[in-house]
Order: sequence, then C-alpha cells, then structure tokens
Amino acid sequence: MRLGFIGTGAIAAAIIEGLCAVDRDHAITLSPRNADVAADLAARFSNVRVAATNQAVLDASDVVFLAVRPQIADGVLRALRFRPDHHAISLIAAVSLDYLKEVTAPASTVTRAVPIPTVAQRQGPTAFFPPHPTVKALFEPLGTAIELDNESEFHAFTAGTAMMASYFQFAEAISSWMVANGVAHEKAQPYVGQMLVGLGGNLGAAAGREFAALAAEYQTRGGLNEQVLNFLSAQGVFSNVSLALDAIKERLIRAQA
Repeated sequence: MRLGFIGTGAIAAAIIEGLCAVDRDHAITLSPRNADVAADLAARFSNVRVAATNQAVLDASDVVFLAVRPQIADGVLRALRFRPDHHAISLIAAVSLDYLKEVTAPASTVTRAVPIPTVAQRQGPTAFFPPHPTVKALFEPLGTAIELDNESEFHAFTAGTAMMASYFQFAEAISSWMVANGVAHEKAQPYVGQMLVGLGGNLGAAAGREFAALAAEYQTRGGLNEQVLNFLSAQGVFSNVSLALDAIKERLIRAQA
C-alpha cells in the first residue's frame, strides 16, 4: 500500500513505527514538515522516504494521513490537489467530516480516526468513522480498530483520549507522595510504574468484565483501597472526570460549528 503523511508529529510517527514493525511492504512518504522527525523515520525504516513538498506526498500516495495541527489545517489542506482515488484519513481532532470532504474533494473516501501514541508498540485502540475496511486493516495490527456509527460517538472517543496526561499526573502524584515520605525517587517511580502496568494488564486479562466489578475486587471491606476510593469519591474526583470530559466534548463540537 502507498501511504502518505501530511504532518509528521508524535501521532504520525507512532503510526509509522507501528506499521513498520508489522509490515515493511508499505511504501510510506512523509511531508518535509517537522524535518528532524521525518529524517529520523526515513533513516530507521527503508520503506520510508521524505518528499520535497506536501503535494509530492499526495502524488506518491493512495492513502493519505492528514496529521497537521487544527490551527493550520485549513491553509495546508486547501493548497493541496487531491485525486478522485485518494483515501484521506484525518487525525485532526477538531474538524468535521463534512469539512474534510469539502477540502479534500475530489477524494473519493474520507475517514476520521483517533489513534493514541501506544500504536507505536501495537497496543493502541484506534476509533474511526465512518467504517472502512482499509482503515480497519491498517489499525487492527496496531492494537484494536474500533468502528464507530456516527460522528457524535467519535466525539466521545476523542474526548476519552484527553485523559492520557492526567493518567501520568496521577502516577506522579503517588510517586511524589512516596518521595516526600522518605522513599528514594529511583525506587518510587519504577514501583508506581510497574504497579500501573500490572493493573493495566489485568484490564486486558479481564476482558468483558465491568470496570466497577474490578474496582470492587481490588478493595477489601474496611481496607486501605476502600478508604482511598471512598475519600476520592467524596471529594468529587470521579464526578469531576465526567465534567472535564463533558467540557472536552463541547469544545470539539463548537470547533466544528
């Protein structure tokens, strides 16, 4: 498959790393933007090359990933000449499918996708809309490809990805507390990291089980886990997560208005 990337930021690089780990038969062409990242990928993978211009990426590709920042997307995309046989896969969070169809016309197929950086390790869930077999075939080997039914559902998945930084800040809060209580940083950080990796692994092993059931399983009546969970619940931590995600979804919808 001839794949092109307009924009070579962190998410684009993660997709390329994951794809190249699975199949080096893809011919991948990168835009010159973010030259250091593009040059590094081309140096590491023999099937990756850097084009001189964004238009040259399109000319050399059949499936084109649109991975530019929302702030510059309009100027970049309207300057390009798409072919009718192009399939555009947008990784741009805050633009609608209708808008993308307009700026990529006459491209025959347009898909929105929301991958996360762990696709590089082939452990990333990627939601996409509308369903398309090519997109599923590309992302399924990188973790899990999730076909969505409508754009509202896509907003919810996109909002869910906004929790990634908070996850790491949660880990930092635990580690920093341990350090403040006399534990060396080089002991606290790997301990917390491995604990969270192990718990994350249990999510996969317990596929099909409700998260609430796992939360109940990991606490004992009158025990330490129950005490912390009750305290955080009383402080509104978990209800505030819902409020934060509501705000993200509203932001995404407003951006497309």
